[in-house]
Amino acid sequence: MLLIKATDIKKSYGEKEILNFKEFSIYRGDKIGLVGLNGAGKTTLLQILARELMPEEGKIEKNCEISYFKQFDNDKVEADRRLLKEMRVAELKPIEQEKVSGGEQTRIRLADAFSKNRHILFVDEPTSNLDIKGIELLKKKLSKIDTMVIISHDCDLINSLCTRIVEVREQQLFFYNGNYWDYNRQRKADFTREMVEYENYNKEKKRLEKMYLSKIEMAKEVGKRPKNLSPEECRLRNFLSSRPFDVKQKNIQSSAKAVLSRIEHLEVKEKPKEVPNIRPDFRLTNPPENKVVIEGENLDFSYGDKVIFDKAQFVIANRQRVAIIGDNGVGKTTLLNLIQQEYDGIRKVPKATLGYFHQGFENLDFHKTVLENVMEDSIQTESVARTILARLLLTSGDMEKKVSVLSGGERIKLAFAKLFVSNANILMVDEPTNYLDMPSVEALQQMFSQYEGTLVFVSHDRIFINEIATDLLIVKNGKIHGFHGNYKAYEESLKKEKSKDNKDILIVAAEMKRTVILAEFSNPRADKEALEEEYENVMNELKLLRGNFIE
Repeated sequence: MLLIKATDIKKSYGEKEILNFKEFSIYRGDKIGLVGLNGAGKTTLLQILARELMPEEGKIEKNCEISYFKQFDNDKVEADRRLLKEMRVAELKPIEQEKVSGGEQTRIRLADAFSKNRHILFVDEPTSNLDIKGIELLKKKLSKIDTMVIISHDCDLINSLCTRIVEVREQQLFFYNGNYWDYNRQRKADFTREMVEYENYNKEKKRLEKMYLSKIEMAKEVGKRPKNLSPEECRLRNFLSSRPFDVKQKNIQSSAKAVLSRIEHLEVKEKPKEVPNIRPDFRLTNPPENKVVIEGENLDFSYGDKVIFDKAQFVIANRQRVAIIGDNGVGKTTLLNLIQQEYDGIRKVPKATLGYFHQGFENLDFHKTVLENVMEDSIQTESVARTILARLLLTSGDMEKKVSVLSGGERIKLAFAKLFVSNANILMVDEPTNYLDMPSVEALQQMFSQYEGTLVFVSHDRIFINEIATDLLIVKNGKIHGFHGNYKAYEESLKKEKSKDNKDILIVAAEMKRTVILAEFSNPRADKEALEEEYENVMNELKLLRGNFIE
């Protein structure tokens, strides 16, 4: 059943065209992931499909009711009690309060969207401010939705839920079947194919150009008068000859024109854009050589009566990439702030220079251009700075733009570029993937993976953590626990620990059963044969549990 159909849509903001596509249809049962660069028009497209924004041209057919979770929405909500409970919102009171945590506000708004029970769900960046548990809960809820369109920087969420991917690129829509990994494979295959086509086109063009120049040169040579003949003799020879020089020249010139025509009619193939791979010269940051660059001991911190850290301790080694993880409200961002402030109990080595990522863009001058901003405190060359911007998908055309006209995602990328070219040798980053499109997340992921200094970051994006982190700091119950490895390794260690605990419980239960059976043997009315069989079964169970033989 067709729910929504958009045809011949055109939408612009001022002189900038955002969308210009022929058709987009959504059917019942579709689970669509909407992807594309920041500023490509994903949110604009959702607003048009929901008829909350009108295009300059085009038609929207809507045969359904839409529930819409918006990226930024301060409207009051009244969610169903049951759904609030399912979304693990502790109390209903926060709905009536102005001050609630970002994660809790997101859960309340999601519960409101789920409670509307419409034909189709639009979801725009639902994971922002959610912790890992919240994202897992969201994934379970969304898996039960019949029809939806999702915008998210969390590729794991898109990958696990979506069966169609629609990419917004250069004002148009491109359609792919499958999940995000399928889309990614197809895009990489497209890039390889486009590169081969470009190389073949370039090779053929050069061959024809060489042939053309050769024929032009040949025509000139044929047209020259032989040195041993006068002009009159040359004209007479041409008159009497079956193949005059000027006819030969015209034939060669005609052949050259045919080659030129072939060049002009070649199907032009543009070279696919490749990301440059120049790194900053990290030696310019005067990096510390100590094994440990930051450590905390007996760290105490509270907000009023609420204890955040109670005699907590931690160690951050040089060149580690450390992810700080934990539930919403446990103090992850607080820990970053305390490290930056060198709060009581926290020490950093003398040569450690901290660079802090500001979500509020306090380090950007909105009246200056992108290039002026990035070069303001740069210790790297302009060439390196431009390359870093390009690696973060800010184009040469963006260099002279004022920061005030950039999208939120573009400002985030500029803020990161400033960090990468600064004198900082320890980067402190809070939720780096928030509001970035997936190509930008992948670009940032690559930059962080290659970063030569120490990185400390807070994130709820498990794929991002797994790809980047070498170590974890787990914040829980006022303490900070260190773990060597990424989030996947941490989850596996928890499973092993749980498995070991279960095993110990089973061993104790089997031992108790063994004791009871031995005691029964002294009962003269007991069925000795049955007891012996039962005893043998218990002993075999213990052997399997302990992994050895019992005497």
